[in-house]
Amino acid sequence: MDESLRGFESAKKKADEIVNDVEKLNRLLQQAISKAQKQKEKILKVWEDLLLLIELVKAYAKGEYRNIPWKTIIYAIAAILYFVNPLDIIPDFIFGIGYLDDATVIAFVINAIRKDLERFSEIRRGKQESQALGNA
Repeated sequence: MDESLRGFESAKKKADEIVNDVEKLNRLLQQAISKAQKQKEKILKVWEDLLLLIELVKAYAKGEYRNIPWKTIIYAIAAILYFVNPLDIIPDFIFGIGYLDDATVIAFVINAIRKDLERFSEIRRGKQESQALGNA
């Protein structure tokens, strides 16, 4: 197994511990958003995927979107945990490759939960469209 995926297994265990703790989830999301904004150029290839994972977990934490398989939310939280951890398999401070493992884990998770993410994205898009029509 790839080293970064082994690190992901550890992140999954931590995700399982915090999934129902809204305060910890919100702190994690704030850390992820802050780090993603600061490191956007380094994670450009997975930028939109990471933002979608963050939005999914945010909607879950708020109770706005709970119709999702347990595995999917755990994977999403684990990917965010892995991204936030600066000392993962390849430490983030290593110039040029520090975010390579983060991108690998995010891509792995996106592929593993793609159908659920597409469903979430469609529902979110539908809500945004209906809100826009209501404001027109």
